[in-house]
Amino acid sequence: MPTLGEFIARARAYGYTKQTIRIPELRARITCLRRGAGPAAELVDLPSVHESDRLTRAVVESLCQRAGIPREDFGL
Repeated sequence: MPTLGEFIARARAYGYTKQTIRIPELRARITCLRRGAGPAAELVDLPSVHESDRLTRAVVESLCQRAGIPREDFGL
């Protein structure tokens, strides 16, 4: 299975970029994949792990489904 960083790199081929949304009032930070602009942008939230962490099969399948990335790109 790929690391989170490897998944993000592959998602770039599908037009996604990594984005971090900060909410200072809550001291929160959400990391997601974004494709498009404005209110119609597609957002896919990413797990709260380091980019060097290896993802489980279930997480890869979920991310692929939500992002519209073929599972075959990751050998599934």
